Amino acid sequence: TLCRTSQAIVDGVLVELRLRGSDGIHLDQIAKLQRDRTEGFRKLGNLPPKTIFDADEESVLEAASFFSHETSLSQKLRWLYTLRDIHVVKKQWSEVAEALMLCAHSLIKSLDHLPNLWRPSRFDLWNDNERSPWLSSIGLSGGQSSQGNAVVMDFANAFLEPKNMAQRKGQIMVQSHLSVECICSTLISVIDQVEVAYDEEDGMEDLACSHFEELLSMLTIVINTEGKRHNVEARSALRRARAHICLKLAKITELDAGKGLTVNRVENNGAQIYIHVVLHGKKTERFIESTTIPTFFEWDIPSICRVSKPTLEAAARMKQQNPTESWEECICQTFTKPLINVLRNGKAEQSIELRTRGSHDILIDETKTYISAMVVQKKSSIKSRKFFVRNGFDSITEYTVAHKFPHSLSRQRTLKTSEFKMPGQR
Repeated sequence: TLCRTSQAIVDGVLVELRLRGSDGIHLDQIAKLQRDRTEGFRKLGNLPPKTIFDADEESVLEAASFFSHETSLSQKLRWLYTLRDIHVVKKQWSEVAEALMLCAHSLIKSLDHLPNLWRPSRFDLWNDNERSPWLSSIGLSGGQSSQGNAVVMDFANAFLEPKNMAQRKGQIMVQSHLSVECICSTLISVIDQVEVAYDEEDGMEDLACSHFEELLSMLTIVINTEGKRHNVEARSALRRARAHICLKLAKITELDAGKGLTVNRVENNGAQIYIHVVLHGKKTERFIESTTIPTFFEWDIPSICRVSKPTLEAAARMKQQNPTESWEECICQTFTKPLINVLRNGKAEQSIELRTRGSHDILIDETKTYISAMVVQKKSSIKSRKFFVRNGFDSITEYTVAHKFPHSLSRQRTLKTSEFKMPGQR
């Protein structure tokens, strides 16, 4: 587990450098962006198209999962904010909200463990010029002043914990336990961001209400069971956070349920559309070569992916331009287009074939690469691990993933595939 988590953290740092949108590593610029990340959705660079197969979401979630809300809340939030940023860049707003909900749950659960939470500490010999007078001269050779020790330490401190949790007096980081007021202030900020994320998505009102009701229940339990041992300021902060959740919940219930795509919304589900994708046939270079960050797709293993709102809007435009095409065909073509472009790797002669509503088990040409894609239905209206597709009138194929969608990951590999015959059919 330690080795896997260490690799995930290294991968996560590489992803964060990509999100900075810079070709070079400028420590002072990166530190500034890192400190400003908790202010809300900030302007981020675009991820290079060639990274579309990278397991960036999975690596960052793995890094966040290693840290516990009981001992290392700051580090857990630090990686969950990175996961949020990845989804912001990809305009996957449902996943943004899910990542932030993990932050909210961690914050509330940490209220019982505040005295035990680890806080980053400064190593004095790297920061105290009086004890280490040579520090000012480190890294200044060759005119590279931006690589000096002060900048390196500023860079390191910016990655230790979120800015709104770091307690400072001037330039000095104060070491103390996190307070209930600090946790509640961060929780309110996270809830505001969840609301913004759900405003960007369509058809998510029921899920948003479910999430906010869960947070309200968790916070109410804390107030009723633990409130007496907190001081007046802490109890007031808890009540403010609870009132803030109630306000957001009231606003969501008043939203117009008909908001969303105006062209061919499927069963009024907004962006709750999922696609089954399989890569098979001849492996391309991306899946043969050893890469820094692994791929999230496994060859010949199906994956379930949530279709983002921008992809659905592009599919709706394709449908308008080609009325004879089915809605499912438009979704599959739009979703797989960037995948096919990267698989070709700039080689127009590379044979990549898209198959919709087809099985990857049928006869294939081993000299070609295939992408099989089809829209699948989620079994539950809010969250579900199970998806199905009808095979004519006589059978149903069911796919099961590890975690309920929507999730903080936009895609998951299928764990189990089951075939069911329809009643009364042979």
